[in-house]
Amino acid sequence: MNIGIVGLGLIGGSIGLKLQRLNHTIYGVTNNNLNKEKAIERKLANFVSCDFGILKECSLIILALPIRDLIHPSNKLINVIPKEAIVTDVGSIKEPIINTWEKIHPLFIGSHPMAGTEQKGVDSGFESLLDDARWIITPTPKTSLDAINVLSNLITSMKCEIFKASPKEHDEAVSLVSHLPIFIASSLIKTANTQKNEEFLDFTKKIAASGFSDTTRVGGGNPNLGLDLAANNQINILNAIKEFKNNINEIETLIKNKNWKLLSENLTKSMEARSNFIN
Repeated sequence: MNIGIVGLGLIGGSIGLKLQRLNHTIYGVTNNNLNKEKAIERKLANFVSCDFGILKECSLIILALPIRDLIHPSNKLINVIPKEAIVTDVGSIKEPIINTWEKIHPLFIGSHPMAGTEQKGVDSGFESLLDDARWIITPTPKTSLDAINVLSNLITSMKCEIFKASPKEHDEAVSLVSHLPIFIASSLIKTANTQKNEEFLDFTKKIAASGFSDTTRVGGGNPNLGLDLAANNQINILNAIKEFKNNINEIETLIKNKNWKLLSENLTKSMEARSNFIN
């Protein structure tokens, strides 16, 4: 197929590399000439332009834009999308994006590949990012069945595992396993960076090892993403934070009361439950 990708950052660039390997022709759009030249150099797409008009050649278009630009899309983008083209996005929230795009385009279907790193921009994409990734599609009663089938076949061809959910279910679930970790990691970094004195802080930084690195990775990512998530998935994230505070308060109480037996049971249950999330 002729496939358009609007935004060739981490996700868009990785998808572009992957789909070229599968013999699709990729038309990529970047936001400025510097990124255009970098994207061409990295061969993120077969054709790269800053002009949305390049999308007129495409039968499927993937919007890999920041959340705010998906919710408030450019008229220049809207006006060039062929009416017969299937359009999807890769944003990490769904309800507000779908509410916008279902009013704009009849063949829109929301989707979200659960893959990423803390990197961003045209230098960050790599083909193996999507290997064995879980990819959620979020159809609504308005979604074209043909669009679902075409997109599902494309995702499957990339060796990704498809999950279906309603937009509401998606946003509630990712608030727990994707969005909440960003804010917890940010708080952990801030806590560890507490400056009792320069010598102590320097020592703390030197001994930080893989445990701290793994736990805080998502807190070192793009701050604009965290801001967009908080603004557009606010209620779900606040509910997740509330539940987390209840659990950390419980641990605090157990330690304060030296209730080692219940603390051990708590930690054991968490250890056992983790295998259901990480595999």
